[in-house]
Amino acid sequence: MIASELINLYKKDSLVLLLKSLIENNDKKNIVVRGLSGGLGFVIPSVFFSLSKYSCCFVLENKDSAFSFYYNLKTLLPTQKISLFPGLGHKYYGDEKIDNSNVVSRAESVSFIQEKTDKNKIVVTFPEAVFEKIINKTDLKKRTLLLEENQEISHEELENILIDFDFEQKDFVEKAGQYSIRGLVFDVFSFSNKKPFRLFFEENTIKKISMFNMESQLSSLFKKKISVLANPSIIKENKNNLSLLDYLDKKWTVWIKDKKACGETLDVLFKKTSKIHKGIIKNSDVVLSSPPKNLFVSKRSFFKQLLSFRVVEFGVFANTKNKLLFEYKSRNQPDFNKNLSLLKKDLLKHFSKGYTVSLAFQSEEQTSRVYGYFESVLENFYYSSSSFVLSDGFVDDNIKHVYYTDHQIFKRYFKHRKKLSGFKKNKIKSLVDYKELYLGDYVVHIDYGVGRFLGLDKLIVKNTKQEVVKISYQNNDIVYVGINSLYKFSKYVGDNPNPKLNKLGSRDWLRKKSNVQSKIKNIAKDLIELYAKRKVSSGFSFLPDDYLQMELETSFLYQDTPDQSLTIKEIKKDMESKYPMDRLVCGDVGFGKTEVAIRAAFKAVCNNKQVLILVPTTVLAFQHYNTFCYRLKDFPVNVNYISRFRSRKEVLSTIKDCKSGKIDVLIGTQKVLNKKFVFKDLGLLIVDEEQKFGVALKEKIKNNKVSLDTLTLTATPIPRTLHFSLMGIRDISVIETPPPNRISIETEIISFDKKIIRDVIKKELDRFGQVFFVNNRVKNIYQIAEVVQKLIPDSKIGVAHGQLKGGDLEKIMIRFIKGHYDILVSTNIIESGLDVPNANTVIINNAHAFGLSDLHQIRGRVGRSNKKAYCYLITSSSNYITADARKRLVAISELSKLGDGLKIALKDLDIRGAGNLLGGEQSGFINDLGFDMYHKVLDEALDGLEEKKQISDRPLLSSLKNYDCLVELDKEVYIPTSYVSNHNERLKLYSKIEKADSKKEYKKIYNNLKDRFGPAPKIIQDLFKVKELKKHSFKLGFSKVVLKKSSLLCSFKEKKGHKYYSSKTFSLLLSYVKQNKSLCLFESTKKGLKVSFLNVFSLKKAVLLLKSLSKKRQ
Repeated sequence: MIASELINLYKKDSLVLLLKSLIENNDKKNIVVRGLSGGLGFVIPSVFFSLSKYSCCFVLENKDSAFSFYYNLKTLLPTQKISLFPGLGHKYYGDEKIDNSNVVSRAESVSFIQEKTDKNKIVVTFPEAVFEKIINKTDLKKRTLLLEENQEISHEELENILIDFDFEQKDFVEKAGQYSIRGLVFDVFSFSNKKPFRLFFEENTIKKISMFNMESQLSSLFKKKISVLANPSIIKENKNNLSLLDYLDKKWTVWIKDKKACGETLDVLFKKTSKIHKGIIKNSDVVLSSPPKNLFVSKRSFFKQLLSFRVVEFGVFANTKNKLLFEYKSRNQPDFNKNLSLLKKDLLKHFSKGYTVSLAFQSEEQTSRVYGYFESVLENFYYSSSSFVLSDGFVDDNIKHVYYTDHQIFKRYFKHRKKLSGFKKNKIKSLVDYKELYLGDYVVHIDYGVGRFLGLDKLIVKNTKQEVVKISYQNNDIVYVGINSLYKFSKYVGDNPNPKLNKLGSRDWLRKKSNVQSKIKNIAKDLIELYAKRKVSSGFSFLPDDYLQMELETSFLYQDTPDQSLTIKEIKKDMESKYPMDRLVCGDVGFGKTEVAIRAAFKAVCNNKQVLILVPTTVLAFQHYNTFCYRLKDFPVNVNYISRFRSRKEVLSTIKDCKSGKIDVLIGTQKVLNKKFVFKDLGLLIVDEEQKFGVALKEKIKNNKVSLDTLTLTATPIPRTLHFSLMGIRDISVIETPPPNRISIETEIISFDKKIIRDVIKKELDRFGQVFFVNNRVKNIYQIAEVVQKLIPDSKIGVAHGQLKGGDLEKIMIRFIKGHYDILVSTNIIESGLDVPNANTVIINNAHAFGLSDLHQIRGRVGRSNKKAYCYLITSSSNYITADARKRLVAISELSKLGDGLKIALKDLDIRGAGNLLGGEQSGFINDLGFDMYHKVLDEALDGLEEKKQISDRPLLSSLKNYDCLVELDKEVYIPTSYVSNHNERLKLYSKIEKADSKKEYKKIYNNLKDRFGPAPKIIQDLFKVKELKKHSFKLGFSKVVLKKSSLLCSFKEKKGHKYYSSKTFSLLLSYVKQNKSLCLFESTKKGLKVSFLNVFSLKKAVLLLKSLSKKRQ
């Protein structure tokens, strides 16, 4: 069933038609509608709107209800007919800035109301939004500029208007109230739209208008006209401001939920602002612009305005006195408590009474799971699957229809679907993309070593102007790198913040490179051996999901995030394949990795295999044991755990049960790797928090798991593991989507100031929360606890550390989880696995002494609910902090958004390096070469592996092909600064052109340039031709090509005697030269062999010539 089918079903209902008649033909009395239970409270207003010719304004009792109502209506009706009118969300008479996104939404809603159209509209709002008045229509018109295609307006005139509107000029617009100019292209972020727009000029005429995406900076939707609106929230100087109802035509119908509560909210707000206003006048010399009556709507004025409209009151608290009452017979969706048997009985009962049934699912996976269940337990039972999901289900006894939602059946958190941001593919690629360079940054050139980036410069080379990258070395020696050789250098990333500059002409750099290359050969050999082993060993092919798996997955409390669903699919595909799985799941703390592990483990158990889950700490083992037991309690799965909490008798019993196969899932610390633990049939190994295990321990696991399916879970993988995955040696899944309602953690660096610490703790306790205080030294942990107790005398404090007895530690943890302690002073034992949703502040003492991964893991203990969470890093004086520690603190404070775990791991990779990829030995060469250059050398080794084809048919990531051939022209070929002024943007564009390898890619870059910077000059097209010339020259074996006047001179790369001269490519060239003696000539010089092609008058002709020769060799 789709939404329009449900709407059409109710359009025929006689009761709904009666309601429509009552509302439209009644001008004297308010109407009260009762009995709209659950989702019917959204359906009936939607049906009325569809039948009526009048517009509707819905005033809900609070913000949350308004947002829910708005998204439910958008699910049922065409979205272009609905607008949300929000509040500005600021303190009245306060000085702080207002959130621009709210200003934009209000302005958009006002524009929506004023738009002249013969179609009816819907506006949804709430008392706090209605309370704030809007700029009057005359002033709004003065602060609005309408722009349309083919309109004549000079650049100066438009810029002056934007300046008058208080717009700010930027290189790239990021929020409303900003504009940028790039040649004939204007980008403007108006307050009337949620997206910025772009104007394309031809002289002083607007030729095109488009909306564009801020992330990609590319046009997405073309428009005929657009309005530029100044900030409409600046209304303090005006006495003639209007309320929302002043903007509505009197033909509108106003639906209000709980009118009394709405009036009380307005009354409280008005009295509060009046009190603030009086206090400021009495105690200050500040002259306030307007009294509350000019800026805000009182209860009295709101109720008075309502008398001019048709009003429909709905909701259980509506007062029926002197009003027409309309009652509907319906019920809320019953509570099934995740029990599919109860659901089955309820549906059969309604089915027998002639009710039609619709079940709404949030995902296709859930639809197929429930369908599979009913198919296996019922015959001749029909229900329709709803493709739209409301927040609440209902039973309509009037038309005998049942509408149930899966999130209510399974007690899941429900979040309305919003459009995802566009960059879901190639997440890894976006994280390791071209790094921005700033003047003075250290760079590494593959031929000359470490130098300093001095920006882009113009040089005259053989009478031709060229753009080059300028790099300085020791003794202020300069190297100029042509724009066609950008791949030869990269930003220096290593441990040393101030690496030593190399000296031009010395052999020091060559020696370092040579040492690395010899080391790479050994690594490459080990990689071949590892993959050869995995190729010959075939793993167990697990069967597809059965009904038990479906039942487990449908019972998950939350809706799977898109990344979670994709990760689970990838894991199942791996498990069902003939190859042993080796997958890394990288997801931020609290993003659902444990649920992924539970489903993989259950799949293995359903195939009569045992599962071993390896965890780093006793606390995490206990936490996982409880989680697995809770999730699998309704299934025949035996779960057990091993840690130092268990007695000798319990351990011996577990060993015996493991061997006999009685235990299906065993969770344990490294103790379970003891030879005493023998499994009857182990099918899956899950390693959680892999960054906590030493290299030697993982080597031990690796040697035993050649044919064993292995799943590794982490929020911040160690550099070696991450490098493995980025290069494609291991499969990687990334869970970046945060769970619904999750808020990012605010991170702040502070000193050990008792006053600050007291205020931080008190702030959390005042909102009835709990606090973690992490001190990683057992020696002084009780002293720290005493200090905290003195600061907050009324608080209850627990102390936890690894030296406590197992039972004591467990009791303290459980008491904290249950809320008996306000503050837990502990070592980093809490970093893995302790889940306390009520704890939303963490203070880390001596944070500079922790690793980056540790800091991220500890910070992840808070912010696991919908409350704002805080992390405070206490450090000593910056004089005593090492450069690495300073980097880590900066990284952890900057990377505090949801899903930043992988970025933190990449930063860790930058700081620490990758080490020796196959062992515990760290490589000192990373500091010398920088990580990026080290990565390039590794990529070359992997190319070698691919050519030998001795590895699995699961392909490695293909390396970037650099066509190393020098091109010299007698014409200028570069991006003019008049076209792209920003040097970082020009570098990025050169880099993109260098990486492009097909006409399709060239066209895409060219169109993107036109979109962002306006019509591209002809010189840009020549850049693409140079790249093509390089590519075909390289394929033909040339190291240098020179195009001058009317001849093309090509120098061969290889010296005389090389096997190239007996290759098919050279034979083809030789044959071509013989056939065209008058136009071609071979020439032997001291530097090597050259071939000249005459009558090549243009770059285009040169490309066509070499392209035709290059194609023949294939």
